[in-house]
Amino acid sequence: MHLSILSTNVVRPAGRSLPGLLSLAILTAFAAPSTGTAQCPEEPQFQNFTGAGSTVCPCFVVGEEAGAVFNVPASHYPIEILKVGIGWGSQFGGAPQSQESAIKIYSSGLPNPGAPIFSLPGPIMNDGFINEFNLEPLPGTITVSSEFSVTLTFLNQNAGNIFAPSVVHDGNGCTPTRNLVFAIPGGWADACLLGVTGDWVFYVKYRQANCTATGVEEELFATNVPAALFSPSPNPFTSETRINFLLGSTEQVRLAVYDIRGRLVDTLADETFSAGRHSVSWTGADRTGAGSASGVYFLRMEAGDYRETKKLVLNR
Repeated sequence: MHLSILSTNVVRPAGRSLPGLLSLAILTAFAAPSTGTAQCPEEPQFQNFTGAGSTVCPCFVVGEEAGAVFNVPASHYPIEILKVGIGWGSQFGGAPQSQESAIKIYSSGLPNPGAPIFSLPGPIMNDGFINEFNLEPLPGTITVSSEFSVTLTFLNQNAGNIFAPSVVHDGNGCTPTRNLVFAIPGGWADACLLGVTGDWVFYVKYRQANCTATGVEEELFATNVPAALFSPSPNPFTSETRINFLLGSTEQVRLAVYDIRGRLVDTLADETFSAGRHSVSWTGADRTGAGSASGVYFLRMEAGDYRETKKLVLNR
């Protein structure tokens, strides 16, 4: 594993290599929690995080793994894991789909999660998206009763390739014991100790195994980041670009486009969004509906304490 974190600048902490990631993309927004009359009370949003963003880590070789350690509220266990989401991106955007080795679930965390209790082979990852995998229709129930881990195993080497897509982290502080990697050589390690500077963008959707509800069973959501804005895709673009973002909890979100002089061009969203994955688009129009000229623009996202800016290139 060769650690090379990409954001605006390339950072290369000395001497180690890092794990991998997979995903099959379902590009739909998260459903809001059920409002049925559940016998189990809804708990506050669970998340392990110290910051927000989306920093690419093209630092993995074949067979390595990257992932997050989850520990949902104790009153929820045992739980059935229904869906897994993984942030995937590249420094410049527009990378082709990537089929990785597997998504794995372990019934423990660091220092060694043990043998996987579930493996989904061959996930397809899409650049610039929080790729979601629906595990519920698959044979067997994925049940855990305590702290657990979700990882992506790499099939494609991306170490040292600044154009390659890979897993992303929030780039604003790494939470000890909540981010793991399987490195070759070296085995399991805390990602923070290997120089990773943020928390991997992973989430799970689950339900309580021993909880019954009147009507629709409640689906709960846990992530290890508060928010993440992904690079618009395609970028550069001619007629429309999609903007994908993740929220760890319900937030008032403002998404706005500015020109290179800092003048407001268009407001894409200024409203409350629920926890989960969301997507908006920009067609290059300004606030009047007229088309903007070709050039460089900047997308700004504000959600709670989270602030992130991405560059957009419009080619008419």
